[in-house]
Amino acid sequence: MDPEATKQLRETRETVLETLRDHPDELLALVLTEPLAKVDPDHDARLLAQRDRFRRTRPGDWQVRAQQSGVHRLLFHIAHGWAEAGIGREVVPVLERFATEISEARPAGVPRGHIDRSMIPEALLEDPRVRVAFHPSGHLSEVKVRVDALHEGSLSLSELPGRGSFHLVEKLGGYGTAISERYANGRVHSTFNSPWHDGEESSYAAPWTKWILGNLDDIARVAGIR
Repeated sequence: MDPEATKQLRETRETVLETLRDHPDELLALVLTEPLAKVDPDHDARLLAQRDRFRRTRPGDWQVRAQQSGVHRLLFHIAHGWAEAGIGREVVPVLERFATEISEARPAGVPRGHIDRSMIPEALLEDPRVRVAFHPSGHLSEVKVRVDALHEGSLSLSELPGRGSFHLVEKLGGYGTAISERYANGRVHSTFNSPWHDGEESSYAAPWTKWILGNLDDIARVAGIR
């Protein structure tokens, strides 16, 4: 493992352990012991003990509670940041797998893939420029914003989870770019347009909730929402 990733993992581990020392039942810290123990460069005995304690005592719906507390977003953020920085290549897939499992967790009785209001960033819900609508079931229907001709985005989901579309226009490097995506059967079908890409198409597998969360973050970015 590269030195920078090792350094950051050790710092994160110590933060988690300090938190659990002062707050032994802090869910966020307890949940983080699981992925951290898998990638900890030192196999720290204190971390392993906390992970084992969590395994013995965690409730059956721990993944749902972790999802509601935003653990998946934190892990996705770390993984994506490291991937962009070119560090922790061995660690990124582990964090993403764990984050994906948590992101797809839903309470009993809630359909798999259901995206409710609690999963929409507050910044989007509070911005008057952003339209957010839901199906009668409470499943997200649409998130849409238009700042100007070069800054707009929309995410539309079918009434049944698992199908949707996304469109984003933004100014990059002084030029307008546009990406359109369709999600179906666990895959994203994408079309990219820019001054150098005329309808370039691609297709790849992607977890449903991760795809949605990434698109919501992109919409917030083009709208200049922090």
